[in-house]
Amino acid sequence: MDNLTLALTLLLAGFTIVFLVLILLIIVITVYGKIIQAAQKSSEKRKAKKIEQAAPAAASPEAAVPEVLPANNDEIPGEIIAVIAAAVDAVYGNKPHKIKAVRRSRSARSSWGNAGVAQNTRPF
Repeated sequence: MDNLTLALTLLLAGFTIVFLVLILLIIVITVYGKIIQAAQKSSEKRKAKKIEQAAPAAASPEAAVPEVLPANNDEIPGEIIAVIAAAVDAVYGNKPHKIKAVRRSRSARSSWGNAGVAQNTRPF
């Protein structure tokens, strides 16, 4: 009977310690997450403040449209330039940016390159 009492006491103590440590870990992870979220929010606020101070003219509607220099109309259609400008604007967001030129690539892929593209983009 003495061994049974000792075994049950150790079992109960083990379960209690394990669950207390798990609860402590949950609390630590939750607090750590809240600290990280607060740090990220303050960092975002600082970045937004820097952007506002650096480019006060960005609040005007004209500044929201990225500036694109005119390209040769024979080479690239205006719709393609508009799509490229929209993609650049989506990547850079509120950061000041300017598209200086849009040109076609001069180097064409080799036969090996075309075969690789065809192989890697083939549907399943």
